[in-house]
Amino acid sequence: MPAPIAPPRPAVPAALRPEAERHWRAGVEHARAGRWKEAEKAHARAVRVAPGEPVYWVNLAQARRKLGDLAGVIEAADRALAADPQFVLARQMRVAARMERHRYEELLEDAELVARRPGAGYEAWLDYGVALDRSNRHVAAIGALMSALSCKPDGFDAYITLCNAFDRLRLHAEAVESLRTAVALKPGWAAGLVGIVHHALHGCDWRRLDEDMGVLTARLAEPESLDVNPFMFLSVGTDAATQRRVFTEHARLRYGPVAALPAPAPRPVPRTGRVRVGYLSNDFHTHATALLLVQALELHDREHIEVRLYSYGLDDGTPMRRRLEAAGDAFVDIAGLSEQEAAQRIRDDEVEVLVDLKGYTLHARTSIMAMRPAPVQVAWLGFPGTSGASFIDYAIVDPIVLPPERADEFSEAPAWLPDCYQPNDRMREVGTPPGRAACGLPEGAFVFCAFNHTYKIRPDTFALWCRLLRDVPGSVLWLLASNAQAEENLLREAAALGIDPSRLVFAQVAPPAEHLARLTHADLFLDTLPINAHTTASDALWSGVPVVTCTGTAFVGRVAASLLHAVGLPELAVEEMAAYEALARDLASDPARLAEVRERLRQARDTAPLFDSARTARELDALYLRMAERSRAGLPPAALPPQRATGAATGEDTGR
Repeated sequence: MPAPIAPPRPAVPAALRPEAERHWRAGVEHARAGRWKEAEKAHARAVRVAPGEPVYWVNLAQARRKLGDLAGVIEAADRALAADPQFVLARQMRVAARMERHRYEELLEDAELVARRPGAGYEAWLDYGVALDRSNRHVAAIGALMSALSCKPDGFDAYITLCNAFDRLRLHAEAVESLRTAVALKPGWAAGLVGIVHHALHGCDWRRLDEDMGVLTARLAEPESLDVNPFMFLSVGTDAATQRRVFTEHARLRYGPVAALPAPAPRPVPRTGRVRVGYLSNDFHTHATALLLVQALELHDREHIEVRLYSYGLDDGTPMRRRLEAAGDAFVDIAGLSEQEAAQRIRDDEVEVLVDLKGYTLHARTSIMAMRPAPVQVAWLGFPGTSGASFIDYAIVDPIVLPPERADEFSEAPAWLPDCYQPNDRMREVGTPPGRAACGLPEGAFVFCAFNHTYKIRPDTFALWCRLLRDVPGSVLWLLASNAQAEENLLREAAALGIDPSRLVFAQVAPPAEHLARLTHADLFLDTLPINAHTTASDALWSGVPVVTCTGTAFVGRVAASLLHAVGLPELAVEEMAAYEALARDLASDPARLAEVRERLRQARDTAPLFDSARTARELDALYLRMAERSRAGLPPAALPPQRATGAATGEDTGR
């Protein structure tokens, strides 16, 4: 616990000083004993007696922070600064409270003033660097973090935040070096070892991949606890059993200490009526998750389901954001709330089924789920694997990504959608296709497309793609321009494999309608393993481009197979990479066969379950009702086998 802050002499009138100091000392004693409610009351009495004494206000702020009253912390710190604008501790209190509320823009001024004061040290510069990084001022964050490291060259946390800043700037080689330094400071640090592999893959720098994978594999075999970033760990490509073990350990170490909200008061009568479903996400704007999900939200059966969206992400001002705001019965912006405040809001709203759309992906606030704001908690769509968390009851899956006989790969009770766990939006616009020249594609060339993020590309997969280029004369490989380092490394690797680098074409990130339009120039989409294309594969299929995939050993590697089964092209999902290579080569070399596949895909847009948004919504409704029925009956979560929606209006189009 921080040392108590001693009151100075001048601000309290002599006549009031004994009473004010008596309350202050009582507050200090309560704080030392961890009695924070009593400490708050004592310090509140002190400031009533001496409202012009800034130190008393800071002590009150400290007690309120321990009680989770962040608004009260800021109020008390404001009063302290009104009395003494130079009071650094008050600014630090505001920084801490706003950090917990994720209000990084609001805390920047305080953090900078604290960091730039004479004698400021490592912690002050680190806080400022973190605030800059999380405010998307990554270049400035690097400068602040370098100042922190000039104060403390072995500042472990600074190297981690430095890695984050480099990552956001797509400087993955620099991110790797930051993590190598952190691992040198903390040998065997598993999260750093995973991060090194992940960021090296992002930059397609495979020169030390085998060495780094060997070190990580050895660490995974050790009995010591692991706490790694689960999303990055997917890059490693382990089997599903290892993923469950690692993610369970992560959930226990990271979220086990998170206290659940107090149990709600018993309801006088059993809950009846509509099931109130809450969706929790950072991605309610123009984002891959939202682009898939929005129409399913709009088409929920409002007679049985009430939909509330809880957003802690940005408002990007786009039509997609406005559409999402109108998609449910309520849209609640919780971006400025702490985890506890957000969880309490969801509890107060009496959400019955809370669906987390983030899992362990970027900017997730999993602690909200760990506080158990809803009686039924569900994982869906954002994270392609198990959470391993005791506070997640169900995971929405399908029989391909999680076959029933492999249900033990998940800690959650599986809730199976019959065809595909991934929804789609039939209202997605496909813009006017640009000419091939505008895309950098040669006229008449066969276009292999692989628009996956670069961290999904492995050396053996890239070598296979280069063999296809060799065997299909005049073909090109169309890739996503993820970052300059990856482009440079892929061009070098292609040349080393005997392929003219000019046959690699890089596409810049484009708005959704433009991206779907240009995809029509692709002839065949080549998938990756051990991580498949997810939204990118769905985009290709919607644009009429066949996808060839190899089915992996875990959820993250079975997504494209699920999409292909749901669109009526299961033969394009094979079990071995040799078969994948042969199939891709045959389709590229047989125009008639490829044309037949493309025609089947064209027809599937109006007939296949993958693109039947109304059917998906009804099947989701049925799952939520079954979950709620069990909960209302006092039954624990249990596996929910797939049930097809009745009366599916397959092919209904609401605006394509």
